[in-house]
Amino acid sequence: MANTKVCVLAGNTGAKEYSMMEKYASQGCNIAFMDQNKELGRMIQEELERVYQVAVFFFHGDVDSEEDRDIFFAVIEEMYKGTDCFICKNGLAEG
Repeated sequence: MANTKVCVLAGNTGAKEYSMMEKYASQGCNIAFMDQNKELGRMIQEELERVYQVAVFFFHGDVDSEEDRDIFFAVIEEMYKGTDCFICKNGLAEG
């Protein structure tokens, strides 16, 4: 899994964020994202996995909660040992 690119979304998933996740999933990137809407998050997870056949990790949480962010990013670090793209609540940062 260390050689697979990973795209992380931290924040609520709207049309713009979903479109960005689709873009990266279509390029074979695994996706990890956090959203407060559990039903929507699971639906997005299933859709991306089915359509693009990539691994998708969904975390039900609130990006404004320091505790939720700490848990989410700790899990991401443990799972992937780093990320290739990070989409935050206010835009896109690549690294």
